[in-house]
Amino acid sequence: MKKKIGIVTVSYNGLNDTLALFSSARILDTEEFIVKWVLVDNGSTDGVSSKVSQEFPEVEVVPTGENLGFAGGYNRGLRYLYAWGADYVLIINNDTLIKDKNFLNELVSVLKKDEKIGLVSPKILFAPGYEYFKDRYAKKDEGKIIWYAGGTFDWHNLASIHRGIDEVDTGKFDRVEETHFISGCCWLMRREVLSLVEFFDDGLFAYFEDNDYLLRSAKAGFIFYYDGLTSLYHKVSRTAGIGSPTADYYLSRNKLTFSFRYASLRTKLAVLKEGIRLLFWGRPMQKKGIKDFFLGKKGIIQREVKENVDWPIKLSVAVVNYKTLPLIIKLLESLDKKDLPAGRQGKNLEIVVLDNDSKDEIEKVILEKYPAVKFIKSPTNLGFSGGYNLAMDFCRGRYLLMLNSDIVVRKSSLEKLIKCEEELGGNVVVAGKLILPDKTTQKSAYHLPTISRAIKEYFLGEKDAFFSYLPDQNKPSEVEGAVMACFLLPQKVRNEIGRLDEGTKFYFEDIDYCRRLKENNIPIYYAPEAVFDHYHGASAKTLGEGEAIKKLKAASLHYHGTIKHYLITAILWIGQKLKKN
Repeated sequence: MKKKIGIVTVSYNGLNDTLALFSSARILDTEEFIVKWVLVDNGSTDGVSSKVSQEFPEVEVVPTGENLGFAGGYNRGLRYLYAWGADYVLIINNDTLIKDKNFLNELVSVLKKDEKIGLVSPKILFAPGYEYFKDRYAKKDEGKIIWYAGGTFDWHNLASIHRGIDEVDTGKFDRVEETHFISGCCWLMRREVLSLVEFFDDGLFAYFEDNDYLLRSAKAGFIFYYDGLTSLYHKVSRTAGIGSPTADYYLSRNKLTFSFRYASLRTKLAVLKEGIRLLFWGRPMQKKGIKDFFLGKKGIIQREVKENVDWPIKLSVAVVNYKTLPLIIKLLESLDKKDLPAGRQGKNLEIVVLDNDSKDEIEKVILEKYPAVKFIKSPTNLGFSGGYNLAMDFCRGRYLLMLNSDIVVRKSSLEKLIKCEEELGGNVVVAGKLILPDKTTQKSAYHLPTISRAIKEYFLGEKDAFFSYLPDQNKPSEVEGAVMACFLLPQKVRNEIGRLDEGTKFYFEDIDYCRRLKENNIPIYYAPEAVFDHYHGASAKTLGEGEAIKKLKAASLHYHGTIKHYLITAILWIGQKLKKN
């Protein structure tokens, strides 16, 4: 069976470079592999998404709607390809050019040598005309100047050292060998690295994120290789030039962050001394970077959410299945041929189904009956949170709709859900109205569970203070929490709030997410006009009652903590006893 190679590049207003990269990639020999190219449009305003879709339709464009930096942008693409099931993932800067048709074959051959080799980087040459010292070289040496040929990390100065940099490539580095440092400009990694090490630290945004990842990979037992038998060109420093305000901020802040995580005490003190100097006498953004480090601030300086984003798809529906094949067929039938307003590039709906290791015929059924569905599978049961995280990672829509596998979509309900979202400003979460098999309306809204609300419900007689309730059925109403059986959120909200907490695995994942939404002032609305049928509890039945109770208790302990969990449990137990008497 052919191995899957996912290739991800990120563009932030780098239209011409990105087009040049994809054009150069057409020479690649991919016969031995199944290859998927992904472009992460990192909040660009230069039309890169639509242009790439037109000229390179084989590339899957994944917009973010805002600049998430190197770390966040590549994480978006890495998660997408991990969900796809890539065996290997190549990260490659959009300001590079591929010059060797055997590039992929050569890098993969290195990883095949030893399963301990987690990442491999090629020789990287300055693209012609982008050398640091152009006047130093003869015309015949253009395109032969080394930027990276293996390297080390200088722990005294917290800087990477590129072997051979600025030298003419005479072939002396044409070998394959272990190295202590590989360049984040381009490396190929095996899937197992992502499984164990996971992804870049979003909090770093840009600078030191690759060094941080390498150290975590080494700690996990992987080694790194340099492959000098293949190479590519790099147009150096095209995104955020050294000395720019952006670079000033992230370099100064992240240098302190990185040193305090990994460096020796001596280096920590030296970096701290430098940081204090910059705090008083540095450039404005250096001062801000140092200040934010001491304040514990991470991530983006300031979010800049773009409004006119070229979303390739209007709505992505994410469904997780665990042994509910008959129900998921009903759901897919109800979704078939739904007519929605199209996205900016013309496609209105995609459906992503993740199977949580059901060990049944779901893959065969979906591939045969519903070929348009994007089907992915997990080799283990990831639970509700893990399953939906992976499914949504594989979505490209402006809006993400989580649907339980035991839902049936009624006519026009998707349109009404999106209409409600957009009428409320496009930055809220919307939950649909759920109809149970007995034709009654499910109480699907709730207040966040607290000790005070438990007391109000059981001892002060305040109805619906603690448990779920039914909101106003005549118009959309704001609620504190809603079940995730039918849960619509914009991609930009997911960017801000993040993924579901996988510590819960089963249960309380909706409560935790709604709490985080509230903390970030993102409202949740219940839309009674968007109606869905809900065969409630079908997925839970596959666990068995005893297992479900165990998982519910574990999730409560994770969410509340030990003391609050047992206090609330005691209040509920006493309150129920008093009601019976």
